[in-house]
Amino acid sequence: MISKGIKTYFATIGVLAHVVILVAGVFLVKHWSAQNQTLPATLRQSASHIEQAFPKLAPVNQAVASVAGNLASPSYFWREFDTRYWPSVGPEWSSAGPQSETSQPAPLGTLWVSDEQSFEKALEEVLPGQDIVVKKGTYFFSSKRLNISQVTPSASRPVVLRAEEPGTVLLQLDGLEGIVINQPYWTVSGLTFQGVCPTPSDCDHALHIVGDADHNLIQNNVFIDFNAAIKVNRMADKFPDHGTIQRNHFYNTQPRDTSRSVTPINLDHGNAWTINRNIIRDFIKSGGNQVSYGAFMKGGNEHGIIENNLVICNSTSRKYEGYQIGLSLGGGGMEQENRRGQTDLEGVNHTVRNNIVLHCNDVGLYINKSANSLINNNILYHTSGIDVRFPQSSAELVNNIVSGKIRERDQGKASASHNLILSPDYLTEKQQMDDWFTSPAIGNFSPKDDEIKAKLTRSATGYPVATQEKNLSDFCGNPISAQDTFAGAFKDSQHCFRTRPDASGLVASKHESLSSLNK
Repeated sequence: MISKGIKTYFATIGVLAHVVILVAGVFLVKHWSAQNQTLPATLRQSASHIEQAFPKLAPVNQAVASVAGNLASPSYFWREFDTRYWPSVGPEWSSAGPQSETSQPAPLGTLWVSDEQSFEKALEEVLPGQDIVVKKGTYFFSSKRLNISQVTPSASRPVVLRAEEPGTVLLQLDGLEGIVINQPYWTVSGLTFQGVCPTPSDCDHALHIVGDADHNLIQNNVFIDFNAAIKVNRMADKFPDHGTIQRNHFYNTQPRDTSRSVTPINLDHGNAWTINRNIIRDFIKSGGNQVSYGAFMKGGNEHGIIENNLVICNSTSRKYEGYQIGLSLGGGGMEQENRRGQTDLEGVNHTVRNNIVLHCNDVGLYINKSANSLINNNILYHTSGIDVRFPQSSAELVNNIVSGKIRERDQGKASASHNLILSPDYLTEKQQMDDWFTSPAIGNFSPKDDEIKAKLTRSATGYPVATQEKNLSDFCGNPISAQDTFAGAFKDSQHCFRTRPDASGLVASKHESLSSLNK
């Protein structure tokens, strides 16, 4: 005979099981209807919600997560990351090197740097028309803001801060921010910046560009282990406009356990900035709200361009909690600090084009309170797609290849045409793009055959080009015009995606390791 205690036990278990099924069912229906997600993704998010709402139901959370894991076909970056697989993006040391014999030397000469003291002195005393050239080595700065000269450069007499041998200068920073640039016409080139703070919150910015810093050029650098490696924002009522961030490599070696914003390129307020041909990867945030972005423009700015970048939210085979978003117009919003004097509009007339975004556990592109955005010819792989959110947001989306969905959320307005929506399999999350491209999981988007190439052409309309735009090029460096018709980030992948890192014959210094810099 079964004892009364055992009967009570099984009755209790039965009640709990029904409660769990009900709770899990509510979360599943919510995500199916609101997010249109795959079943494994829905189960993972449901497990996370159950864990937060009902901590005592940890076994249930684990069971639901286990089911999700068993259903899903893994899609992750399965080889060691190496920039040489993508010659058209990331640092190009040859263009960051010493001036050639035919080019003009700095009008007022060169300030040579060989130690920390001479570096700080050169920054503070450099005159317009001078170069600061840093010799090979490692330079360590602890708890210091590095300020620059307050003599204002011009277009004809800029200031250039560069490595004598690109890729051989390591600047180690143990402090909240590194170099603060509040003057126009500065160029920073060929340097490696590394945050070495014991506490991630203490290493926020490598470069902080503020106020009058118009026409700054940041190119061919490497930024490692910062929350927001490049931060651009207003100072008082002055705004840094018309800047360029191109051919840099941004990454973190581990998730950032901080409540601060984790966004390698954090661009607030500045108008007419271009973010071009960068590699941005591994920007995972494990602290605070656990929301991170590869790059965003917000704060009421206008006419920004994000183009030809490679963005990989997670270049490992490990899954992380939180929400990793590829690119954004509007980010998380700025509330009380909007340049336009309107707290409800984050951006106007921005363009996002020819980017490849992959392995993001949230959307590849998030448009938040940004109006009149043009989103064209991007590839989003292994993301949940594109969100256009809130009544202030409006976007034209054309010629994109999207894994996931294009969603209008909270009255956002998306005019979408000629996009290829290659959603993953609902039950297994297997990516349709795997059947179209050579090896998209590791960033090789060469079409598999001529039939695929033809499909990419047939599905597209003419490339959108503004009247004033000239010398446009796609992700692979091919020139493009309004007469070109192609879907995705490039019209021709030849010589764009390498199958071996040594296939290019590149000089070793382009990818010199940090260990060699310390020798």
